[in-house]
Amino acid sequence: MKNKKLFVTGTNTEVGKTYVTCEMLKHLVKSKKSTAAFKPVETGCNNKNRILQPNDSKQFYEILGKTLSLDLINPFRFIPPISPNRAIRLAKKNITLNDYCKKLNLLNTRDYILIEGAGGVCSPLSCDGLNIDFAKKVKMDSILIARDEIGVINNVILSINTFKKYKLKLKAIVLNRINTKQPCGMNNIKELRNFTNIPIIQIIKGEPTERAVKKLLNLTLLR
Repeated sequence: MKNKKLFVTGTNTEVGKTYVTCEMLKHLVKSKKSTAAFKPVETGCNNKNRILQPNDSKQFYEILGKTLSLDLINPFRFIPPISPNRAIRLAKKNITLNDYCKKLNLLNTRDYILIEGAGGVCSPLSCDGLNIDFAKKVKMDSILIARDEIGVINNVILSINTFKKYKLKLKAIVLNRINTKQPCGMNNIKELRNFTNIPIIQIIKGEPTERAVKKLLNLTLLR
């Protein structure tokens, strides 16, 4: 079969992209699917014995049972916890979307590839493009992760409009409720469904995720 790629992006940083990606990976591995994970660039890495250790990508490495090298999963790393584009420039390097594509092609032996961006939809990912530009270049379908909190409706609608502008398929929206204490009466799923027909899946911290993750995979990679 031709492999299937899914881009995991967010409305912002710290919305739970890595958490959702990890949960999807766990389910695919448990189902014995031929799976890879790819994070083209990671910032905020730790310097251990002169080797940069990526926090997010290392989780993917462990979930995949160390069947892929960390360098294949995450080829480019930087210490400053800033945008990849800025980190690249401060390091006096020139890393482009084409560089990411070449590294991604090394994973084409796997049937399913989950690709996590850095930051939000329009965060600068390389010297010549944003996360959304990378999704466009690879012709990937995407899912959007958003924090289930006040302000998320605005952020999700802006992101949806960006996908429309780029003529890219947004297959699902994940509302990730990190803070379980919510204002009385708030119902972001109900409100967002008045503005979009894109499937919306909710994940709540501390509650079982298996059903939500299975539904998310069936909507995106497995159908």
